Amino acid sequence: MKKSQVMFMTLLTSLGLAGAVGIQNNHFTGNKLGIQIVAKADGVTSSVKNVNGSMTPLITPSDPSNPQIQSAMYLTADGADSVYAGSGTTSTGFATTYISKGVKNLSINIPIKNLSNQEVYLNEAVVLADAPAVPGQENRPVFKIGESATSPNYLLTPAQLRIPSSTDVWAGDGSYGSDGLAFNSGANSNYNFKPDGTLTDQQKVNAVGIWGTLKPGQHFTLKIPVYISNLDSVKDGALYPLYYASWNKKGYDGGYLNVGTFASNVTGRNASVSINTPIMASMFNPTPSTATISKITDDKGQTVTQDFASKNAGTYNVTLTADGYGDTTFTLTVTNGDGTGGGSTGGNTGTGTTTVPAATLTPATNVPTNSSSSSATIGSSSSTPTTTTKPSTSVGPNIAVKGEAVYATKKIALYKNTNFTKANRIAWYPKQKRINRSMFVVTGYKRTGNGTLRYKVRDVNHGRKTAGKTGYITASRKYVVPVYYASVPKSKKITVIAKKGINTYKSANLTGKAKHYKKGVRLTVKKLVKHNLTTRYQLSDGHYVTANKKLIIAGNY
Repeated sequence: MKKSQVMFMTLLTSLGLAGAVGIQNNHFTGNKLGIQIVAKADGVTSSVKNVNGSMTPLITPSDPSNPQIQSAMYLTADGADSVYAGSGTTSTGFATTYISKGVKNLSINIPIKNLSNQEVYLNEAVVLADAPAVPGQENRPVFKIGESATSPNYLLTPAQLRIPSSTDVWAGDGSYGSDGLAFNSGANSNYNFKPDGTLTDQQKVNAVGIWGTLKPGQHFTLKIPVYISNLDSVKDGALYPLYYASWNKKGYDGGYLNVGTFASNVTGRNASVSINTPIMASMFNPTPSTATISKITDDKGQTVTQDFASKNAGTYNVTLTADGYGDTTFTLTVTNGDGTGGGSTGGNTGTGTTTVPAATLTPATNVPTNSSSSSATIGSSSSTPTTTTKPSTSVGPNIAVKGEAVYATKKIALYKNTNFTKANRIAWYPKQKRINRSMFVVTGYKRTGNGTLRYKVRDVNHGRKTAGKTGYITASRKYVVPVYYASVPKSKKITVIAKKGINTYKSANLTGKAKHYKKGVRLTVKKLVKHNLTTRYQLSDGHYVTANKKLIIAGNY
């Protein structure tokens, strides 16, 4: 599906968990106040498991000479985000995510932003359920609007769905409904269903749309609380294709988000090993035993290789993944001497840390990825980690996370596969000035026969002929680096380099515009803040600004 079609965005789980901690639960039984102290459990579980797609928003239309709208659609489950709808590729299939059956707070989110200085009339819509089932997918999840199956709250109002009431932000088209809000039910596709304010009518709605004018530079997020209505019959692994559409007078976009469920997360133990011990999933005593390592981060949140963690003492967060299970992140302690900590190496119940002797392990083979390195299409939930027996050392420990943006600092080329030959070359990208550097989103990893790591990427240079192309580029930091800063400059100063200047905002998700600064203005930084797979700087006045290197530069420039 081309980007000039309908967009359906689902943002799956945040895989860069800050740390794995033990959780102690209190349980209430019967009518008495009974407190049961449960054994400390290792690992931090996630309610979302992203297996295909990215968190790159859509820009409509692609031609920057026209007023552009940035939009997306994704799920949030107990605070974890899915990938965006429509972010899959032709080769890997639809964007795909899995959510826990036990999720308590589930919502569909549609952030919309007017990037221009003109008013833009637009339509955003999402189809929740009732599409014909693909053979083998009959027991897929079905979504209904509501906080839960038993919640008495009626939500089908502009205020409940967080549509702005201020006409300085949004002017809804009243011909569709209050504030431009309209609904669909059953096979009807005209968005003329008028709920009567009862929960019965609320449960009949299978699509939500808004029509109206978004004012220059304004933005808001349509938030639709939903729940899985068929928990008793839903089959783990069966996928429902949520559908999202984004349209304005200059273009349209959209796509699908496959959503499935899992019943439980990977379980296991935190581990402690001595330096030079190969890092393997088995040292965490996981259930299921087929779990593999999908990602390792250091105490600063930077993704590192298994080989790097093995050779450098410190504390690491290791995420394990397995087919049919949600991801869990465990704590790994690598010591300079013998491993420390108690506990047996068998089973995964009770307390304690598994201590693994170095001599019992074989070399690690997993390429560092996150859970979204798996691929899935409708009817399949298989996960296939890329492996190698000869890790490359040409890139160093800092490898871009899947979904992260990188740009080229020197001339590079895009290739059909990891064999960088003239016959396989798709396009050249010449060396550019900083603000015009060629940008890509990392969608996967693969190594050459001799172990050299390559990035699988998508070209996101909007407005250029190569936009949207996919292939492989070098992963060497001599040629490509992250687009976003990962630390505060020593001088605590940044300089605006964007031609049109930049805005600062009241929150880290860059909402609530505060001020505008022209090119050349110097700002004082207080700290760096992470937001999904990007970063922001919090300024001395408390406001937030992007840490995108194409828009700002560290120091007094």
